[in-house]
Amino acid sequence: MSRARAIGLWATLAAGCAGAPSATDSSEVREPPREAKVAAGARSDGLAEPPAGAQAKTASATKTIDNIQNTSELDGAARASSPKDVDQDDAAKSPAAPPKARITSIGYTTWIFGRPKVDTRFIGYIRVGESIGLRSAERVRGEGCSGGFYLIEPRGFVCADRTVTESPDARFIEAIEATRAVAGPFPYRYAISGGAPMYNRVPIPAEQTKAERPFGPAGKWIPLIKSLSAHEDLAEPLRIEPTDPLPSFLAGGRPVTDSRIGLVREKIPHGSMLSFTRAFEAEGRTWLLAADLSLVPADRVRPFRPSAFRGTHLSGEVKLPLAWMRKTAKPKYRMTEAGELEALALTWPVRSFVGLSGLSVEHKGEMYLETTEREGGRPFFIAADDATVMAPAKKRPAGVLPGQKWVHVRITQGTLVAYEDLKPVFATLMSPGSGGVPVKGHDPVKMSTTPTGTYYMTFKDRAATMSPDKPGEERTLWIADVPHTQYFNPPFAIHAAYWHERFGEPTSAGCVNVSPLDAEALFHWSDPKVPEGWQGATGAGAPINGPTTAVVVSR
Repeated sequence: MSRARAIGLWATLAAGCAGAPSATDSSEVREPPREAKVAAGARSDGLAEPPAGAQAKTASATKTIDNIQNTSELDGAARASSPKDVDQDDAAKSPAAPPKARITSIGYTTWIFGRPKVDTRFIGYIRVGESIGLRSAERVRGEGCSGGFYLIEPRGFVCADRTVTESPDARFIEAIEATRAVAGPFPYRYAISGGAPMYNRVPIPAEQTKAERPFGPAGKWIPLIKSLSAHEDLAEPLRIEPTDPLPSFLAGGRPVTDSRIGLVREKIPHGSMLSFTRAFEAEGRTWLLAADLSLVPADRVRPFRPSAFRGTHLSGEVKLPLAWMRKTAKPKYRMTEAGELEALALTWPVRSFVGLSGLSVEHKGEMYLETTEREGGRPFFIAADDATVMAPAKKRPAGVLPGQKWVHVRITQGTLVAYEDLKPVFATLMSPGSGGVPVKGHDPVKMSTTPTGTYYMTFKDRAATMSPDKPGEERTLWIADVPHTQYFNPPFAIHAAYWHERFGEPTSAGCVNVSPLDAEALFHWSDPKVPEGWQGATGAGAPINGPTTAVVVSR
């Protein structure tokens, strides 16, 4: 697959989440229209047809190269697809690869195919610098790849082209190790740019002055426009301290990689976001080693404070129904001996939750809900108008199969519940599109709304860089390495938002924003699983990767 096609794919996937939200104030929710948006490809009732992989397989299905289902079939199909001049018996008897046999991605993207054929039907990809084990020391022949195909772990085929190598250069490996993601909700450190060059090497002071003159003095900060204000919610005006030594591969003024030409790779615009792994001092200044192997002056960015918000697993005493506190803290009430409800000086913090007993009382024309929280044996109450009530689903939505995992997103409530069939297992607050409920006939991307309907996870990416810019255009805005991204109706996805914590409020450009802690939990829970060493995996449309989680978005 060409680099241009790869760029086009990621632009299609990411554009809806990285674009500027509409002019609608992100703290307001529009009045829900009478008809919710029916997404492209959805049925007239607003429910998308289940992917082919979700349908029952017929008994007469043949094991062709198009419907391979498991590793042993993959191996067999690979041999069957080889030209007739290949001795199939010899290929079948080829010895297994040594345990340490691996390939490393050294290109923009290394695609994983479900069959030995280069086409758009990929089942995953490997990020540059990542290595992956081989299932066989022998390559197999196929279509569109003159070098043959590697059989990788745990399944799939990789073309032996210039994006991979069996013996990566030591200096390349050193650079990759210095920018490798770490496990957890924050695979990188993150910052927002005030506008800066992205250097290929450490520049001397005279070069810095010349390259940075258009950006004004270092440390100057211009607030973002109102529609993008959430992008700097967690940005702090703090100095990033140099905590790491100068990487040895940069010593002596060498470029990050030998293939880089020129001093400046590109410019990171004001408002774009940076992922980085190292902060070191050189030439009298602190430098950040970005995940894309570029160098950015630390005094031209602001670091993000990591959000500590997280939802809750549902088990034991923590179960639905729950009441969530959105936007502000909510007061607690208690029943007096005279049977009156009185407001207390106590509150539930914003973005917290409390269990509900199911009982309610009316007091002076207002409804109050009894909670499971007690003091001295007496329950606290919450005003019904203060509570965002999350109740369990009573039946399986249309389009969700028995036993299937699914996620229910409520736009007007700002809530998300994960289910295993009809068992709720996780609950949290999320931020839908800032445009509120989608309106029929209006483009949800342009209107910054989250489309309603039933969808299926189409692709999962451990960290995806998002940009609204079209392929081939100069990048004007991007959000680097958004953790644990799960596309369900591209370009719409459930993903971490490391730049704000307005969870429960309409804030995004259309995607479902969750906290980094919640995004990680949902990513590892949902289907399909992303195998070790893979950066991303295809869901709907790639049954070889296993079952797919459904996503139900409603008003």
